[in-house]
Amino acid sequence: MDELIKTFHIDWKLLVAQFINFGIVLAVLWFFAIKPLMKVMHKRSSDIEQSLKNAEEIKKKLQEAEESKEKIVIEAKKKAQAILEKSNQETEKIKQGKLKETRDEMDKLAVKTKANLTSEKERMIQEAKQEVGELVVKASSKIVGKNLDSEINRKIIKDAVSEVK
Repeated sequence: MDELIKTFHIDWKLLVAQFINFGIVLAVLWFFAIKPLMKVMHKRSSDIEQSLKNAEEIKKKLQEAEESKEKIVIEAKKKAQAILEKSNQETEKIKQGKLKETRDEMDKLAVKTKANLTSEKERMIQEAKQEVGELVVKASSKIVGKNLDSEINRKIIKDAVSEVK
């Protein structure tokens, strides 16, 4: 072994010093380059994993929100339909009420008109009787030639009206 060392000119002191230097350089690299680089890489990979998880959660929440929105829209449409139906029913009630009111008013007007017509007819009959009576008295006085007293006039008018009835 001694020969081998002399043949290749290996200095064991130098070799040990180089191993120590290599160890020191390796330790310095480990503590100042590789270890911080590994921390950064682990942090970056954990951040990426967290971002993927967050993206998955956001996707789920977005889907839930979309489903919730659809449910709310469907519910709003149902409520709007119910309000519309209720409004239509109330409109129909009001329409029927106004129609009934108008019919009642027309019936009252018809009864009032009928009563007015009946009273007008009675009044006209009374006037006609009066005129007939006066005409009979005038005709009688012309025929008789003299004016009879008022009691006889009344009796003649009464008889004439009875005959007309």
